[in-house]
This record gives sequence, structure tokens and C-alpha cells, in this order.
Amino acid sequence: MTSKEDLAAIVEKANSSPEVLKELTSWSKTFQFDVSDESPYYVSIDKGKVSLEDGKSSSAAATISATGSVLSELFSGNLNPVQAFMSGKLKVSGDVFSAQKLTSIINKARK
Repeated sequence: MTSKEDLAAIVEKANSSPEVLKELTSWSKTFQFDVSDESPYYVSIDKGKVSLEDGKSSSAAATISATGSVLSELFSGNLNPVQAFMSGKLKVSGDVFSAQKLTSIINKARK
């Protein structure tokens, strides 16, 4: 399974979770995932709807860079994002605070 497939399962859960959707109602952000060993993809959150698309976004609030296996571990909850960032396994450029909120949303949707 690729990291995008792992994230797609989380996006599906997020879109069917009233708790997650309520939190996203007033939030509009796009996050670019630059995966060193997979094709790039991005997540868009717009007024309570989460979508996952192939390619590069021209309007990403933050870009998250890592290998596919690191991202899969993050998405599954097996790797702490702060530890991954501090150890250099994960790089974030742009709006780091929004990227942290995305982590919180992923954690809620994964449950």
C-alpha cells in the first residue's frame, strides 16, 4: 500500500465523521505531500469537505516532505510526527501550525 492509499482511507473516514467535519466547517487549507519515492499528492480541506488529489497544488498552505514509508507510519499512528520532524525524517515548509492541526485531524479521523 502506498502512503496515498493510507491517507485516502483516512480522508474517507474524515468525510463520514460528524466530529471531524464539524471541526473543519470554517477551515480552508491545502497541504502538499512531496513523497520522495512516490508521486506527489495533496489534500484540500474546504468548508468541511476533505479531498485527496494527485499532483502538485499551486496554493498549498504547507508542504510536507518524506518517504512513503515514513508518511504511512505517520498516517497509521505508529510514528510520532514531532519525533519524525525533529529527527529529519519529515520536513514541513510553509504554515507549520496548520500542518500541526492537520495531524490532529488525521488522528481524530483514524479512530
